[in-house]
Amino acid sequence: MARSRVTAGAAVVVGIGFAAIEAIVLNARIRDYDEGVYWQSVRALARGEPLFSSVFASQPPAFYYALLPFGVVGHSLASLRLGVLILGLIGLAATYLVGRVLAGPMAGIAAVLLAATSPLYLHQSGIVQADGPATALSVMAVAFALLAVRAKSSWRDALAVATGLTLALATGFKLLGAITLVPIAIVLFGASRGRGRLLLAAAAGALAGSVIVLIPAMMAPRAAVDQLVLMHLRAGDGRESLGSNINLLLLHREVPLELLALLGTVVALLRRNPAILMPLAWLVTSVLAVLFYHPLFAHHLVMLSLALALVAAVGLSPQFRFWGLAGVALVLATAVAGAVVAERDVQLALVPDRHNAEVVAAVRGTGRTSDFWISDNPYAIAATRRDVPGPLVDTSGQRTRAGLLTLADLEAARVRYHVQWVLEDSFRLDAVPGYRGWLSQHFHAVEQLGGRAVIYEQDTAP
Repeated sequence: MARSRVTAGAAVVVGIGFAAIEAIVLNARIRDYDEGVYWQSVRALARGEPLFSSVFASQPPAFYYALLPFGVVGHSLASLRLGVLILGLIGLAATYLVGRVLAGPMAGIAAVLLAATSPLYLHQSGIVQADGPATALSVMAVAFALLAVRAKSSWRDALAVATGLTLALATGFKLLGAITLVPIAIVLFGASRGRGRLLLAAAAGALAGSVIVLIPAMMAPRAAVDQLVLMHLRAGDGRESLGSNINLLLLHREVPLELLALLGTVVALLRRNPAILMPLAWLVTSVLAVLFYHPLFAHHLVMLSLALALVAAVGLSPQFRFWGLAGVALVLATAVAGAVVAERDVQLALVPDRHNAEVVAAVRGTGRTSDFWISDNPYAIAATRRDVPGPLVDTSGQRTRAGLLTLADLEAARVRYHVQWVLEDSFRLDAVPGYRGWLSQHFHAVEQLGGRAVIYEQDTAP
């Protein structure tokens, strides 16, 4: 009992340190193009535009609506990042709980320490993207499942329902959250009593959660399928190979954690430790999903972080149980290696982005705050509290390659929203066939900024 209290206190300390590091970068410069997209998406939702039929959404609806209260209250990128950070902390707490239930208090603190110092998990818990929150909710769903099979009868059904609800919510943040069905199924099918009732309750929770999550998609089902499924399928059509995915999987910044998880797997298999089955199956399924996912980006790999931490901690748990110095030293060394990389990421995030600052200042000094803009830099528009039309919040090359951003979309938005300005700041809009001719027909350049940035004003009607 004393050791449990000590490790629980240590887990809280790790969480506090994690939050303190993330707090440093809450107000940092933009860290990814997606942040501007999601910021503009939340602004569009806040002014009443519906998801899918008006606001283009590349992620399932739960992600946007979870961020909406933070956007409405804070009106800033930092407020959206705070919402992501809170979910990241929930993921850490759930990781500790899963490790503790599977292999004891020392495994719990090892798992949470490894997760909190995973450079990818740290990065994705301080940036507005769906991958980190979906991963956090996934491990929370697994924690509910483990508690359900161990709880007294009065709590079993409620925890099983919570398992299904949280699984649906994780998938409602990112479709890859559905992979969590594998570890949850292993846990529930392994219940020593009331297995059928647990499975039924979890299925009921998942069904209810799915209905709630999918309500916005039901309002515009064809658009939702295009944006959530078709865009990703078309954008990754044959452009990446298995080899390129393997290269990305072996990210240098995560190699220490991957090697420790490999060692933990070997130790667990040699000792025939049954506790490793669930986290290892989860990790293997996630790796297979990553290998065949197209197009694959580095931020997708965060789905591996918590599974890697759990495999390492549970696999090495015999060493922790007897206070083996070798196991503890390996965990600490891996945590330090991750912390060093994360510290460099923080330093990089705090370097001022002078180009974006120049563009934001130029936009702020142009037109009225009520004017709508078309732009391939949605962050610069949102930072001045100006808006991009809901259908054009995302002008990524991925969307254009999928055929879901066309000249007709640009023209329809220009007319519907009475767009007065265009900010061009990259190659993205040029990828739309016919864009240059359309731009020349309706707009003229008024300010040339650094790099490729140009502000265009709509021509005055004759």
